[in-house]
Amino acid sequence: MPNAEQTPQTPKTPQTPVPPWMQPPEEKPIYKRVWFWVVIAVVAILVFAATAGSNIKLPISVPKIETAGISQQLNKMKKTIKAPKKPANPDSDNHKAALAQAQDFSELLYMSKQGIYDRLTSVDKFTPEAAQYAVDHLKADYNANALAEAKHYQKRMHMSKRGIYDELTSEDKFTPEAAQHAVDNLKADDNAAAHAKAKHYLEITHESKEGIYYDLTSEDKFTPNVAQHAVDNLKADYKATALAAAKDYQKYTNMSPAEIRHQLASQYGGKFTPEEVAYAMQHLNQ
Repeated sequence: MPNAEQTPQTPKTPQTPVPPWMQPPEEKPIYKRVWFWVVIAVVAILVFAATAGSNIKLPISVPKIETAGISQQLNKMKKTIKAPKKPANPDSDNHKAALAQAQDFSELLYMSKQGIYDRLTSVDKFTPEAAQYAVDHLKADYNANALAEAKHYQKRMHMSKRGIYDELTSEDKFTPEAAQHAVDNLKADDNAAAHAKAKHYLEITHESKEGIYYDLTSEDKFTPNVAQHAVDNLKADYKATALAAAKDYQKYTNMSPAEIRHQLASQYGGKFTPEEVAYAMQHLNQ
């Protein structure tokens, strides 16, 4: 058999010798390098300094800072700098006047907080801001004010507790809590007030028994039992009262005798009984 074909080999390229000047320098041992001995010297100095301790004095002087002069200058600056003046409040006097007026209303007239505010703005013509300032800074016991006003209504005007409550809340503008506190702490009962009011109706306005009862229950808001107790305990001559009422009609109006008779007997007028009306008309011109 013929020999297999052999692959031709590439001839080796002969190596070119490197010139000496292109060859890398030989690496020196570490003890032959300069930086090695520099490090050794620094370490030796540090070791020496550590062992010597505080005996080594560095030739460095730290300049002293004079603080006395600075403190004096700061003190002078503090004295010369003044706090800015607050602008005067143009309403301050108005507010103070409103507060003084509110104090009088509370202490002398026993008014409520809302009542004082309304009085300051409507009658005394203070600004809403001044009035609000006054009631907000007023030291007042409105429960005590309501009680004082309630006592006045009961003693001077002979009002019922229900009537007093309504007057305090609607006219005087006390809170419901203050009004209720006032009527709950009234010592006198309604019977005495109803009797006094009934006597007023009898002697001053010359009303009949039925007319007095009607006014006590509808106008003054006494209970039916209290009103009945009042009229039952009145010492009254209702015939004489009817005559006094007839004379009032004759004196202060231009009513005829027939109109006077009708007014005395009417359920919308005097509410006198037929006997009382007859007595009044019989003695009217005597």
